[in-house]
Amino acid sequence: MRTNGYEKEVAWCRNIPPIEDCTAETFFEEYVWCVLNAGMKEQVARKIYERFMEHKDPSAIKHLGKRAAIEQGMKKDIQWLGELKCANDKIEYLQSLPYIGKITKYHLARNIGIDCVKPDRHLVRLAEKFGFDTPYQMCGEIQKTFSDERLGTIDLVLWRYCNLTSGDTP
Repeated sequence: MRTNGYEKEVAWCRNIPPIEDCTAETFFEEYVWCVLNAGMKEQVARKIYERFMEHKDPSAIKHLGKRAAIEQGMKKDIQWLGELKCANDKIEYLQSLPYIGKITKYHLARNIGIDCVKPDRHLVRLAEKFGFDTPYQMCGEIQKTFSDERLGTIDLVLWRYCNLTSGDTP
């Protein structure tokens, strides 16, 4: 699988430990990342994320709803991770967290070790273009050829392509 300069990102995704091994620190970092990315271009969210993570200073986050969610996460990350690990439906549990919605829950799930596909607008369009009912179905079909790849890695590679081409599909 070609990475076009994103080898570290692909390697990171390939090597995400399973949810059972997720630490509170990793959980919190990925929670913040996903909250900041919700409804925002990744490149913009990255700058805000880096400013926030440097000193864990909520004032770096100008969006009041996202700031409040992250402040709550700063206090409850250990509790949330414990509840998540005990949850029967881990992905659904994630949606109960502040500022995690029906799409963002898959982003957070993938980033903390649950192998899944995020049905965001880029992957939905791509799946439709190639005749699949869902991004999950599309990534599953690709996985048949690249059997050693996680669904989340396939998702990431396709998403990155769409992100770099302004959402244009091949």
